[in-house]
Amino acid sequence: MKRTLFLFLALLLAFSRPASAEEVSPEALQKEHVKADRKEQEVRKLDRVAGQLTRRIDRIESNIAALQRKIRSQERILNDIRESERAARQEHFALRKEKDRIHSELRGLLQSLWPVHMQNTRAKFQGIGDWASLDRRFAWLSDIYDATKGKFEEARVNYDRITRNLERQRILEEEAKIQLGRINGNKDTLLKNKYALRGKLGSIRKERRDAEAELNSILSVIEDIKYQLQSQKTKRFAYYKRSLPWPAQGRVVEGFAPNAKPPVRGIALSVGANSDVRSVFWGKVVHNDTLRGFGRVVIVYHGYDYYSLYAYLEDSYVRMGQEVEKDEPIGKAGYCPKANGPGLYFELRFHQKPINPRVWLTAQK
Repeated sequence: MKRTLFLFLALLLAFSRPASAEEVSPEALQKEHVKADRKEQEVRKLDRVAGQLTRRIDRIESNIAALQRKIRSQERILNDIRESERAARQEHFALRKEKDRIHSELRGLLQSLWPVHMQNTRAKFQGIGDWASLDRRFAWLSDIYDATKGKFEEARVNYDRITRNLERQRILEEEAKIQLGRINGNKDTLLKNKYALRGKLGSIRKERRDAEAELNSILSVIEDIKYQLQSQKTKRFAYYKRSLPWPAQGRVVEGFAPNAKPPVRGIALSVGANSDVRSVFWGKVVHNDTLRGFGRVVIVYHGYDYYSLYAYLEDSYVRMGQEVEKDEPIGKAGYCPKANGPGLYFELRFHQKPINPRVWLTAQK
């Protein structure tokens, strides 16, 4: 059964080995810094573009506000023109009424003048006995002619006023409409530009958020690499020979004997009921599952091809891929056949080969 465990672990470690601290180097850190610098430049560039677009939108909105003020002013002018036009139409109706009055008076004068004119034409001033009578008739006729002529002139002036007034109002209204249409057209163009720029600004801002997220991811990688580089100096497994803590407090019931038949590639401990099993070093969980004949097995990778194995666990407190600290509880001891009760089977491996745990663990008190 121990041979079965050995074969299983050899395959497991061969095919599920994580990236080791040996693969982390200052050169890798430098590459990540270069990537971060490029991404940061990209973010700054996007910030500048977004700022330019924002300023353009601000200018457009300012122009739109100015045009809206012009539109309101032009609309007031147009309303004033229309008010003036309504007043001109009222004046027009008054002038037409005056014209009708003038025509009526003119007809009356003509009706008075025409019989006299016809009589004078037929009689050739017969029946007038003296010069005084003739002078009075001449003066009367002259007054009627002058009044008639004055009414004709008044009617002509009145008609000219009506014509000029209506033409002036028509021209003013047309000019106001053209100006208002031009301003509204400019406003529509600015609004289209504004909406187009807002869409572009939204796209730029999304691109910036994506670049910023990527930058944060790169910075996180940099921090992780820095941590691993530091760990290479302070958490290197090989530096802790004869100083590792025991995975559990208990009594050794089977020692390391790789040449025995069958070989014993680790140690078995008898421990108290419900005892916690702890990781002997910093590392990452690369296996956490049950194995027939060994209960639950947890394997922790410590970098530089060093592994620790904990078997016969009743339960585990960790998950696959979890980073664990030195002396952190990773599970609870279960039934161990060699201990005939609560116990633990523990191995250390280097390059997939078992090494004697007693050489690495602190001396028992």
